[in-house]
Amino acid sequence: MRAILPTTDFHPPIPRVGDLPDPAPGQGEVLVAVEAAGINHADLHQLRGAYPPPPGESDVPGLECAGVVLEGEMGSPWQPGVRVMALLGGGGHATRVAIPTGQLMPLPDNLSFVEGGAIPEAALTAWVNLVVEGGLQAGETVLVTGATGGMGSFAVQLARELGARVLAAGRSRERLELLRGLGIEEVCLEGANLPGQVREATGGRGVDLVLDFTGGPETAGHLAALAPRGRLVVVGLVGGRRGEVDFGLVLSHRLHVIGSVLRARPREEKARLVADFAAFALPRLRDGRLRPVVDRVIPLERAAEAYQALERGGAFGKIVLSMV
Repeated sequence: MRAILPTTDFHPPIPRVGDLPDPAPGQGEVLVAVEAAGINHADLHQLRGAYPPPPGESDVPGLECAGVVLEGEMGSPWQPGVRVMALLGGGGHATRVAIPTGQLMPLPDNLSFVEGGAIPEAALTAWVNLVVEGGLQAGETVLVTGATGGMGSFAVQLARELGARVLAAGRSRERLELLRGLGIEEVCLEGANLPGQVREATGGRGVDLVLDFTGGPETAGHLAALAPRGRLVVVGLVGGRRGEVDFGLVLSHRLHVIGSVLRARPREEKARLVADFAAFALPRLRDGRLRPVVDRVIPLERAAEAYQALERGGAFGKIVLSMV
């Protein structure tokens, strides 16, 4: 198979494409021919040596894919020829991948492989941190930061479908305005005035939940945007690993600060999360209430170009690798 090769040369983190043996599916796994795979900041961190795969997972980067089952599992719905999309612990940036059956979802007929490849990691990250960690309830208000990226652009839609009022934050007014086409009415610019914009949009109250895809120095403003007893879930650190926190605010407003990762969770837990997400979201993906946002598609053989584009920033939605 063709794949982005595992590496220990972390300086500079440039992906190299080459040949590797096809993976052999183990017990409870199926072999999938990958057609498309999204790329995520986690893949960049892995190339830098800062985010190794969990034990037992592939050293090849790639946390999501879409493709066709080649070798199925007896008695399961995952038989050869079935179109699927999947959440992965690694291995998606290759033409073949072995996938635990609990992490597979059917790819709706109305979606292309490219669209399917942009969904699983973004969608499950949003589901876990809005629903499981964030405890979002219908009627609450949520602020999604980094809302124009691959994960944020799906998270704002999912929050809307969960019955929340959604405020979307980012650095580009132009890209934020594109979110209105996804049904998002309130947009805010990141920066010193973000808490003020949030207060104005919420009648002075603040939001119940912040889904923080950026971290770094901006987190102080995200905390200041919370209503009393509000929750902040830190999911990404594209803005940096460090920032100042006003613990007086945390104490006086009885705020909850939650850190969350998805990749390291056991396969059994991932299977439960995938099943719960699929039950809620697949009907909405089929009828268009939820849809992935794809910024561009780049062939696997030009993976370095795709990774560099992700690192530069400025994409609206997902950057996806095509295997064909």
